Amino acid sequence: MPETNGPHAINDPRWPTTVRVACANFAAVPRDKAATLAKMLRIVDDAADAGADLVIFPELALNTWGGCAECAEAHSPCAWHLAEAEPAAGPSAQSIAAAAAHRSLHVIYGYEEVGDTEGVIHNSANLIRPNGEISTYRKLHLGIPLETDRFTPGDELPVFETELGPIAISICYDFYNNPELARIQCFKGARLLVNPTGRSDLPRARENLTHATLIRAQENLVAAASSNRVGSDHGDSRWAGGSVIAHTGFPGFGVVLASADEDEELIVADIDFDEIAQWHDWLPWTDWRLGEQRPITELVRREFDALLADD
Repeated sequence: MPETNGPHAINDPRWPTTVRVACANFAAVPRDKAATLAKMLRIVDDAADAGADLVIFPELALNTWGGCAECAEAHSPCAWHLAEAEPAAGPSAQSIAAAAAHRSLHVIYGYEEVGDTEGVIHNSANLIRPNGEISTYRKLHLGIPLETDRFTPGDELPVFETELGPIAISICYDFYNNPELARIQCFKGARLLVNPTGRSDLPRARENLTHATLIRAQENLVAAASSNRVGSDHGDSRWAGGSVIAHTGFPGFGVVLASADEDEELIVADIDFDEIAQWHDWLPWTDWRLGEQRPITELVRREFDALLADD
């Protein structure tokens, strides 16, 4: 296989060439956040024992998930969910940060976050670094009405700088049906797209999760990882599992590096960013879209502006 012509954003020499990623096929303990947190901390240890640099948990991994009659009736979070929610740097985050520091790895997990306004909570994901720094992404596209009865959407699309390189998070529906989010995050430098998800066990759900993760990776020439819930202990929902880690394997197309089935397990894979960079030698799409093909980028902007103006 030919060597890369030189560094791109994807394999900038400031960051490690290879990153070992772990994804948890995970079941939270219903209505027992303390027990769920204890499970998560054990999995952080398992990931560290496997040499992982980053371990990813699903959407709302810390919390009970499913329908809530009280939230639905009030069209706002009920007292129990308000009490379950924590600030981004709350007690659960501090416990996970201590484990991340002790085992020298990064952790991403979903949880119910206390908002900036009283009575508001968000469907969020924290990224915790080994040095204890915490960054937070708030889900933008909420499911209606199951999530909008409880959560308030976020209003930012960040990319997080880490020792592993720039990482972008989008949650579940953000990731599957709204590809412009990942495209913008990759324009902003993301080289790993992370999807903490709660994908229910619909027909072919695991196959679709794999397909969507491969597509997000291939269309942006990056790596992508999805971590999903499992089990059927949360109301009427059964979760599909199928957590997956993928990248764009030059000179071919998307490659599944590791995948899970329907039960609890931890998958681990090494992502080689020099290999992905060989795609950028041949197809430097970000350079083109901001250079020779900038008129197309401007056309897309005008089209979005026109849609908003027609509203």
